[in-house]
Amino acid sequence: MQGPESVGLSVQADTPDAADLRKTLLWVCLLVGFAALGIAVLDLLLAAPERSEALIAGTLAAVAWACWLALRTRRLSPEPVAALVILGVLATATLSVVTYGSVRTAVNFLFVGAVVGAGIFLGRRALVLAVLATVALLGLLNWIEAREGFGPTPDFSVNVRVWLTQATTIVVVGLVVMHSRAVTHRALQRLRHELERRRQTEQERDRCLERFTRIFRSSPSPMVAQSARTGAILDVNPAFERCYGYRRSQVLGRQDTFLWADPMERERYMERLIVERHIAQHRGRGRRADGSEFDAMVSSEMGNDDEDRLIITTVSDMTGREELIRRLQRSEALFSKAFHFAPLNLTITRLSDGRFLEVNRAEDKAQGFEANELLGRTSVEVGSWLTPEDRERFVERIRRDGRVDGYDTQMRHKDGTLVDSRIWAEIIDIDGEPCILSSSFNVSEEKRREALLLDVAKGVAAETGEAFFAALAETLSNAIGANLVALAETTDEGELQTLGVWRDGRAARNFRFSVAGTPCADTLRQHGLMTCTAGLAENYPNAPQLRAQGFQAYLGQALRDPDGQATGMLIAMWRTPVEVKADVQALISIFASRANAELLRLRREREIVSLNETLEQRVRERTAELQKLNAELDAFAYSVSHDLKSPLRAIDGFTRLMQEQLDGKLDEDTQQLFDRVLQSSQRMGAIINDLLALARVSQGVLQRGPIDLSELARSVLEHELARAPQRRVRAELAQGLEADCDPHLARIVLENLIGNALKYTRDREEAHVVFGLDGVDDDGVPHFFVRDNGVGFDMKYVDQLFKPFQRLHRPSEFEGTGIGLATVRRIIERHDGRISAEGVVGQGATFRFSFGSPPRWSESESQKL
Repeated sequence: MQGPESVGLSVQADTPDAADLRKTLLWVCLLVGFAALGIAVLDLLLAAPERSEALIAGTLAAVAWACWLALRTRRLSPEPVAALVILGVLATATLSVVTYGSVRTAVNFLFVGAVVGAGIFLGRRALVLAVLATVALLGLLNWIEAREGFGPTPDFSVNVRVWLTQATTIVVVGLVVMHSRAVTHRALQRLRHELERRRQTEQERDRCLERFTRIFRSSPSPMVAQSARTGAILDVNPAFERCYGYRRSQVLGRQDTFLWADPMERERYMERLIVERHIAQHRGRGRRADGSEFDAMVSSEMGNDDEDRLIITTVSDMTGREELIRRLQRSEALFSKAFHFAPLNLTITRLSDGRFLEVNRAEDKAQGFEANELLGRTSVEVGSWLTPEDRERFVERIRRDGRVDGYDTQMRHKDGTLVDSRIWAEIIDIDGEPCILSSSFNVSEEKRREALLLDVAKGVAAETGEAFFAALAETLSNAIGANLVALAETTDEGELQTLGVWRDGRAARNFRFSVAGTPCADTLRQHGLMTCTAGLAENYPNAPQLRAQGFQAYLGQALRDPDGQATGMLIAMWRTPVEVKADVQALISIFASRANAELLRLRREREIVSLNETLEQRVRERTAELQKLNAELDAFAYSVSHDLKSPLRAIDGFTRLMQEQLDGKLDEDTQQLFDRVLQSSQRMGAIINDLLALARVSQGVLQRGPIDLSELARSVLEHELARAPQRRVRAELAQGLEADCDPHLARIVLENLIGNALKYTRDREEAHVVFGLDGVDDDGVPHFFVRDNGVGFDMKYVDQLFKPFQRLHRPSEFEGTGIGLATVRRIIERHDGRISAEGVVGQGATFRFSFGSPPRWSESESQKL
């Protein structure tokens, strides 16, 4: 452990703090190395040849790079590396002052950096030594300079070398302070976790106490809590009151002698308890409140608290024991009969070693052993488990849960073959020995069927609609080896229209056919599975296509709706006679059921599409009404704004006329009043023009079409830059961006967004404006963005951006009326698109927008147009 004088940030090598310390030192060495190298180069280029500043800086760079390499290759630990760097910095600072000839040089910053580094990386003792050394060195250097020991006064001019020295020291100090904050933060986190762990421990203790109290109160057996030191009763539970006839208040604080029929027996019991600290199942005699005595079974446990040990005693009334024994005997007889005459294979084995204690008479289909081959032997000796580890896993599971239901494993049959088995088991107690009552089943055939169904189901799980039927036909054909599998739907004309066909190992085109004279007609008439395993063409002579294609065997299942009406059919045919096994019939039935459900869903979907078309017409009518109302409202706003222009022009004109007539006669305050009137009238005029523009974008019919937004953005940007050709603007415009929109309104959107980007970046030395693609949504609609590096905005005011007359900046900072973004939002909404904004104060803003999907016209509407 470290002493108090060496407390610092030294940590063990395998801790996160050590890794962070090493990483910080690597950065410090790199920074010092690069900065010292840069200073050395500058000294060589700018200083006289006889000056030695370049040699000092080069030496420091060499020390820093050597420390970086030693730390990188782990040849030195972080502490020696930090000491070397700090000593190098101190030496460099001292030599630079001597060489420069004055303590008023920029390298004095290095003394501060060395002190900070020593305190952060090397601990308290190093910090004290660094402070003392720095103070002593600076004192000595100041004393020498005061006595002109350095010679003539040097040149104090400021250059890049001074800034580089200062900047490097500040960055290094920042790095070590950041490292210190990180280490402190982790220490606080560990302290917080420890406090949380203690709080959880206390909560768990309180929960345990609460659980004990509940158990104590709800126990059906009489329980007594008493002090081992005084023997006084501290508490009794309700079962005690029922058994002994005393109320709780009558016994608290008393000795328990009155509860024993024989006080001497009680004394012997307590002496034994003090020695053994635990007594179980002690037979004795108890006395109730009415003086009657009863046979009791007493158990006691003494706690480990040295200050005041607690004794918990449980008493069982043995009066009804004989009746209980008789009941147990009857229960055992019933269990024995149920065990031995059960038709299921049942065994009882010891939990400890798996030795068979009982085996019933039922046939063992899982392992094939007779009862006399198992009794007295362990399951490992018999070889039923593949490995002892398999049984250990089973035992661990049943120990943990007390029982297992449907435990799947592989076991070895008597003939040596491996059998998939499913086990049901439960722990039972026989004469104090934990045993396992178990029953096992051979589920190999069931597993095989499940695997087959799973493989087949995987082939169609990801498909829906018409693609589902094609996938089902392919998967079912591969599963049962049929030459043709088809899913068909009944039509209003009584024919069948296929939805998916798989023929001879590949997909075939759908077709429509009549069922007359074919086995399909018989399939539609019956509710079960229609089978013909051979002679198909001979049985249906009126279907010559069967003979032409060589089909000899057929399976068919009709698909029906909930009312029993046939909606389709699942068909499978072979070119050779086949034996239709139960597995094939089960697959046909399962897939017919799944296909029926998908067909019903597809029909409901068609009905929904038809209904949606009707609803879309209603929506269009309502939309037209709303558009008419909006147009009337916009026309009203247009009219009002237009009528305001005449009086506004009169105000502006008369004000200017008065200014001209009174030119030279107005004092400064009056002249400012006239100027404010003119500015206000001009701002009012701009607001009216923007309102008129806002009204115009809401009127008229959208002329949507494919528009090259990249070219439109380039045109807008060139127009905006022509107003301020002296500005430095770096523009990035993505090429080939298109959108379905109204070209005139799209230009207004880009004029506002790109114009705002240029306006709010005019205080930047170089404005950066980006227009690009932000992605494509699930409907194929492209989303665009305009980004700048301007003043940005606070996101808590983002809801005000698109409201008319809402501005986030003062008019004295940036001109505008607050109508532009409201106009953009109105245009985007007319296109059923979306617009949003993100910004960070001082870092710029990003506006994301889309023009929505083009309107979808039905075939009838297209013909009308």
